[in-house]
Amino acid sequence: MKLNNRFIFGLLSILLAAVIAFVALPTIAKQTNGKTEIVRVTKPVLKGEQLSADNTETVEVGSYNLPPNIAHSLEDVKGLYATADLSQGDYILTSKTSVVPVSSDVALNSIPSGKVAISLTVKTLASGLSDKLQPNDIIRVYHFLDVAEEVPELRFVRVLSVTDAKGVNVDNTKEPVEDEEKQQSATITVLASPEQARVITSLENDGVAHVALISRNNEKLAEELLAEQDVILQEIYFPEPSDEETEETDGEGEAENPETDADGETGEEPASGEEKESGKETGTSGENSPDQEGNKKENKT
Repeated sequence: MKLNNRFIFGLLSILLAAVIAFVALPTIAKQTNGKTEIVRVTKPVLKGEQLSADNTETVEVGSYNLPPNIAHSLEDVKGLYATADLSQGDYILTSKTSVVPVSSDVALNSIPSGKVAISLTVKTLASGLSDKLQPNDIIRVYHFLDVAEEVPELRFVRVLSVTDAKGVNVDNTKEPVEDEEKQQSATITVLASPEQARVITSLENDGVAHVALISRNNEKLAEELLAEQDVILQEIYFPEPSDEETEETDGEGEAENPETDADGETGEEPASGEEKESGKETGTSGENSPDQEGNKKENKT
């Protein structure tokens, strides 16, 4: 029995070695030594720059352990935009490219239909909430000329971005590092309807606009407030007619088209005087006069 067990174990060991030598090792070698083409950056590419044959190339590299989202041909990246700074020799991943042009304001790449982005000048530190505004804040705009007034069209407005005097985005979520000068807000860009945009344009050239923070980091409340603002705009610019106005309109329509009961229930228009006279003449001419009857009798005789 002992010899038989040793024989069996030896045979299994030989078979296992053969599988490792002739199956496993060649498979591993094939994977590690396999080649594939990938796209590589030939010179530094800045964020937002378009990729083309001038700054990329295809090279053959080992296919082992490559990320699955790597670009394999120039057609995969031609015309796309880099979403991050790329250095010479970097492999291009699809996660670092974009079909649409990349800007510092991502919100401007997806303005909803029927809306516009418009900027409001911050004329004083206090009027811009002391440089505390952040993207996606919900604000209310007040107008001061002789007296401070609330603007119904601008009760709830979403902030898209805050910029300094050079048009560079101001990130008020971070504190400036040591020896770094804090950026001062110069404009506030908001998402608005065309009606709101006209009001903001008027405020820019008349008096001072002052903003107040209504909501932050509460998307549910923000959606409710913006929906309420839409209702306000609807009531101001596109009011629905009241029941009394509807009745008056219907009454005016009936007065313009009265029914004539005197000439029958069918509602036909009465015949004019000329039509009546012509009808009488036709009826008279249709009757035979005494002379005509006499002539007929003589003819018969």
